[in-house]
Amino acid sequence: MVATALRCGLKAFCRASVLALVLGSGVAFTQETGQEVTSPSASTYDLMDLSRAWRRALEHDHVYQAAISEQAASQTERAQGRAGLLPRIQAGYYFGKVKGNATQHGSWLGGSGSSRLDYDSSNAYVQLQQPLLNYGRYADYRRGVARAEHGMAVFQSKRQDAGIRLAVAYFNVLLAYEGWTLQRSLESSLAEQLAVIKERYRRHEATRIDAQETEARLAVVRADLIAANDEWTLARRELEALLGEAPTHLAMLRADFPLPMLIPASLQEWLDHASANNAEVQSARQAVRVASAEVDVAASRYAPSTDLVAAYGRAKSENLSSISQKTNTFSVGIQVSIPLFAGGYNRANVSRARSERLQRQHELRAVIEQTQAEVTRHYTNAQTGADHIHALREAVASAQLSLDSARKGFLLGVSGNLEVLKVQDQLYQTKYDLAQAQLDYLLARLQLLASVGRLEAAAIDEIDDTFLDGPIALPGDRRHDNVSLAYSGK
Repeated sequence: MVATALRCGLKAFCRASVLALVLGSGVAFTQETGQEVTSPSASTYDLMDLSRAWRRALEHDHVYQAAISEQAASQTERAQGRAGLLPRIQAGYYFGKVKGNATQHGSWLGGSGSSRLDYDSSNAYVQLQQPLLNYGRYADYRRGVARAEHGMAVFQSKRQDAGIRLAVAYFNVLLAYEGWTLQRSLESSLAEQLAVIKERYRRHEATRIDAQETEARLAVVRADLIAANDEWTLARRELEALLGEAPTHLAMLRADFPLPMLIPASLQEWLDHASANNAEVQSARQAVRVASAEVDVAASRYAPSTDLVAAYGRAKSENLSSISQKTNTFSVGIQVSIPLFAGGYNRANVSRARSERLQRQHELRAVIEQTQAEVTRHYTNAQTGADHIHALREAVASAQLSLDSARKGFLLGVSGNLEVLKVQDQLYQTKYDLAQAQLDYLLARLQLLASVGRLEAAAIDEIDDTFLDGPIALPGDRRHDNVSLAYSGK
C-alpha cells in the first residue's frame, strides 16, 4: 500500500511537472503544423484517467446503480426469514349495536313471552404466538439467508462486469483516437507527397500516373478519416453515458508502454483463485444453496408444528347469554398442527424443488468450466500479448525503414510510386495494430483480475499508474476549440 501511494504521488508530481512545462506558459503546438496555439491554463485543466473514470462510473452508471438497488432488495430476505422465528402478536377489536326482539317459548301447556333488545356489544383481544418446534419457519429462515447471500454474490459479479464495461469503453475511445490521428497523419503525408509528385511532374521527373495513384489513395484516406471521426464520436458518447459527464481530457497509454510479469506467474494459481473467488462461481454456488433451502421449505410441509399461544381478551355483552356482563379472559396453551393430506400438492412441490436443485448443480459445474476456460484465455492473451507487442514494435521499425527506402528509391527512379503507397499503408496499419495490441493486452490483464474477483479500486489504480500517462484533449469543450492537441503523451 505504501509503495502504491508513493508511485501515485510520483506520477502526480510528474504529470504536474509536464503540465507546468506544456500548459503553464499558455502556449502549445499543433501536431500537424507546429504552429503556436493558445493552450488551456492549469486551472481549467481536468484530466480523466481510468481511476477517476471508475469512481465516476460507480456513481453514474445506471446499470451499476440498478445492481445496487437489486442487492439492497435481496438483503431484506434475511430479515424476512428471521421474522418467522420471532413472536407474532396481533390484536383485534369488535364493536356492534344490537337491536331486535327476543322471544321465549314455554312448554306446550304454557305460553310464550318476548322482550325488546337494544344494547352495545364489544370484544377486544391480544394474541401472541411463538414457534417452538416449527421446521417450516426454520426452513424459511435458512432460505432467506441463502437468498441474501446469493444477492450479494450477484452484486459482486455485476460490480466486476461494471469494471470491464468501463475499461472497454475507455479503451475504445483511446483506440478510436489512435485510428483518427493515424488517418489524419496519413492524409497529411499523402497531401505533401502529392504536392511533391506534382512538382516533379512539372519538371518531367514523374509521370501523370504517379499523381493519379496518389490522388486516388488520398481520396480513400479522406473517406476513411470521416469514418474514423464518426467512430471516435461514438466511442466518446458511450464513455460519457457511463461517466455521466463529457470529459475534456483523457489519460492515454504511455509511450514507453511497459510489459510487467503477471503475479502470480503460474496459470494453475490463477485457476485456483478463480475457483475460490470468481464472482459468477460464487453466485452459482449460492444459487445451489437457495435451491437446497427451497427443498427444505417444500419438505417442511410434511412436519408437524408446535407453537406457544397466549391470549388476553375483554368482552362486553358478547352474546345473548351474557347481556350486561363483562368478561376478562387470559389463556396460555400449546398449539400442535399435524398435516394429514393436501391433495398431493406437497409431493409435487418437493419433486419440483429437487429438480430445480439438480438444475442449479449442473449450472454450477458449467459456470466452473466456463470460468476455467476464460481464465486460461485471459492468461494466454496477457502472456502472448507481450510477445505480440514486441513483434509489432519491430514491425513498425522495419516498416518505417522500408518506407524511407521506398521513397529514396522513388526519387532515384529505382522503385515506383505505387510501391511507396503500399509500404506507407503497411506502416500506418502496423502502427494501428500496435495500439490495438497494447489495449488488448491491458484489457486481458483487467479481465484476468476480474475472473478471480480482484478488479477493485486498488487494482485499477495500479493499472492506471503503470500503463497510463499524458492526456489527450477531447473535442466538445468550447474553451479548447482552438487547441488541436495540447499534449499527446507520445
